[in-house]
Amino acid sequence: MLLTATLFVLNQVLAGGGPPLTPTNVPAARTVAPTVSGHVVTDTEAPLPGVVVAVQGTPHVTSTNATGDFLLPLAAVKSVLVFKCQGYRDQTLTVSVGQPLTVKMYSLSKPAAPISLEAAAARAEEATDKPTALMYSEVPPTFPGGDAAYGKFVGQNARFPETALAKGLSGTVYVSFVVDEVGRITDAQVARGCGHGFDEEALRVIRLMPWWNPGRVAGNPVRVLKTMAVPFVYRER
Repeated sequence: MLLTATLFVLNQVLAGGGPPLTPTNVPAARTVAPTVSGHVVTDTEAPLPGVVVAVQGTPHVTSTNATGDFLLPLAAVKSVLVFKCQGYRDQTLTVSVGQPLTVKMYSLSKPAAPISLEAAAARAEEATDKPTALMYSEVPPTFPGGDAAYGKFVGQNARFPETALAKGLSGTVYVSFVVDEVGRITDAQVARGCGHGFDEEALRVIRLMPWWNPGRVAGNPVRVLKTMAVPFVYRER
């Protein structure tokens, strides 16, 4: 009986009827986070800096640099991007990994009066002279102590605007800035504001920040563009 049972089990395995053999010591394959890159322009085809670009439903957010370019990690192969910029209509766009795109933002007001060729050339020269800031780095720049320390800093230093306080308003301001090679904060500007005195106060707080830990690429410190939220939450006294 024992011999018969052994032969039966052996035949089952050879015929593919036995349990599958599964390796237990093979390391899992490493996955690389998908990214999307793009270029944002105005309705006159001019590069648009300071546009807040976010992946809908995720914490991933960045902003366009001086030439209107951005790079952003995606949560999935297909994601929805939201584009916001003060003075322009919001845009929503479904994108796929590896699909470079150009996004056109349309002004909410009438286009500005044309400038002279001399003034345009001066602006272009000024922009060219500025060192390039990256939108993404291997090691991102960080606030000393991390996100919790950043939130504590904002809470201790931000003052609620009297105008908003009187009306019981809340709001969140997004401020973009560059963290340079030694961690200094430069070129701070409101990327997306909400008025009522919040914008000016958020900009003041960002400019008060201590030096950051700079971003790095291949071990070398680099200039990196960051966008941070400064929330103001109204609470009744």
